[in-house]
Amino acid sequence: MRYEDIRFDQDGTLLTGDLQTGHAENLFVFSHGWNSSEDSARRLYSSLFGRMAPMLSGEAAFAGVLWPSLLFPEDEPAADGPVIGTATQSAPGILVSAAAGGTVTTALASAFPGQEDDLAEIGALLDSRPQDPDKLQRCHRLISGLVTSPPSAEEDAGEAAALDRPYQEVFGAMAALAPAGGSHAQGVDLFQTMWAGARETLRALSYYEMKNRAGVIGRRGLGPLLDRLIRRNPGLRVHLMGHSFGARLAAYALTGLPPGVQAGSLMLIQAAFSHFAFVAGRGALSGYGSRVAGPLVSTFSTADRALSWWYPMASRLARQDTSSEAAHRWGALGHDGFDGAASTPLAAAGRPYAFRPGGFHNLDANAVINRRLSFLAGAHSDIERDEVAWAAVAAAGLS
Repeated sequence: MRYEDIRFDQDGTLLTGDLQTGHAENLFVFSHGWNSSEDSARRLYSSLFGRMAPMLSGEAAFAGVLWPSLLFPEDEPAADGPVIGTATQSAPGILVSAAAGGTVTTALASAFPGQEDDLAEIGALLDSRPQDPDKLQRCHRLISGLVTSPPSAEEDAGEAAALDRPYQEVFGAMAALAPAGGSHAQGVDLFQTMWAGARETLRALSYYEMKNRAGVIGRRGLGPLLDRLIRRNPGLRVHLMGHSFGARLAAYALTGLPPGVQAGSLMLIQAAFSHFAFVAGRGALSGYGSRVAGPLVSTFSTADRALSWWYPMASRLARQDTSSEAAHRWGALGHDGFDGAASTPLAAAGRPYAFRPGGFHNLDANAVINRRLSFLAGAHSDIERDEVAWAAVAAAGLS
């Protein structure tokens, strides 16, 4: 199996050479989402590409995108977990063990080059929790300063209000997202509640930076790279894949392709960006579906707690939407798929799909992507499945 890394910095600058695909007529390019290390990204690629290779009807090359993403330490998925049923959907029944503030910010440092000192100060404040309003305000300013990548879609900008609203409003609202029970939970003491909210604001805005960054890297980095590759290799079909924020990176690569240059297919796996993204006249990717020759496919699962609960809640609390407004306004692709597109079950390997070239297709993955692997994310990372690999192969027309 021919495999190469593609590495970008946070601004979309390519840090590796252009791809060499040999004689392959098809190339699968996969981008990880929130992540803890390059090694863990490669393990994911090895797992899914290893499943895909025997399913292919012809030869293909594979490439994995490595980009400065991050994972909050306590959001690390377990290797296995129980199936999430109806009774445990809204109350997963496991509590997160909260890492110390300094441990969290040290873990995040590699994804925020040049901001290590600010992160260290944030960590110290979260651990000491001074009963001082000026320190709370200082913490809010430092956390907001971590967001440096420009937003590229209004439909994905729910967390942006947390950047400039008064810290009392932001921290007070975000405290409601803190897990009950642990040392970082909100309590009856006002300062305890505010510092719990500060910690959740760090989580929300660091992930917001990753969401924005993914779009930048897709547009400025991956799209132009693939354009050069396709022009050098007429007839090469490039199939884009992505998980979580990496699905946003893969989708935004379409905006970096010039008119007339197309990807072969687009496979979005539990995508952490808006279900309105491709909606005509509304989403930031409106019209860019035409830059995919084959189908555009999105998996979704309500067992993905990160996208079913946390993602809209983080946006809702910043904008003061009601729960029902948040579920629709800030809905993610990985929760309910492309807005307005028809759905079909995520099928077992070997079962045919009726994918249409240029069509939008939702794959209901509730029966497959359904294991509780972490408190925050639920089944968000439960994607190393034969069914997922088969869907990508089928979308590429190579089954």
